[in-house]
Amino acid sequence: MNYIPCMITIGNFICGLLAIHSLLYHNIHSAVLFIFTGMFLDFFDGMAARKLNAVSDMGKELDSFADLVTFGVAPSMLAYSVALYTLPFIGILCALTYSICGMLRLSKFNIEQSKLPTFIGMPIPFAGMCLVILSFTYNPILLAIGTCGLSYLMVSKIKFPHFKKHAAENLESGRWN
Repeated sequence: MNYIPCMITIGNFICGLLAIHSLLYHNIHSAVLFIFTGMFLDFFDGMAARKLNAVSDMGKELDSFADLVTFGVAPSMLAYSVALYTLPFIGILCALTYSICGMLRLSKFNIEQSKLPTFIGMPIPFAGMCLVILSFTYNPILLAIGTCGLSYLMVSKIKFPHFKKHAAENLESGRWN
């Protein structure tokens, strides 16, 4: 039973890879579906680990790798594929900046913040969802500005509520039944 949370996390990782694969074949809608499915799995892996008493350092690292692919690389490639490609050099720079800031945010979280009651900097799953939604404006300038803004928010010192932890606690305690 201890392997179940890691399998859910690996499912998240696979969704990120499949989103990237879909983008290579210009299948935007499948990529979005895989990113949202990854988000669903990301919500439940930690809850499953706590419920099964299977919380581990390995699970935390796997979760960060999966999140980097599903909410860092895949959304930046989506933004580039949809509109940023029309901005030579700036478009690729925005996409790279977003992925790099996501990587920095995840590293910082694992080292300094995983026990805190709030997030410091925007969580990468939330930033990824914002970037996916923003991508459908199909406006390259707005998307470039939004991508840079989300990049900054991920590495900022701004506090964000820990929705996932509170939601999981409410679900586990039966408050949402």
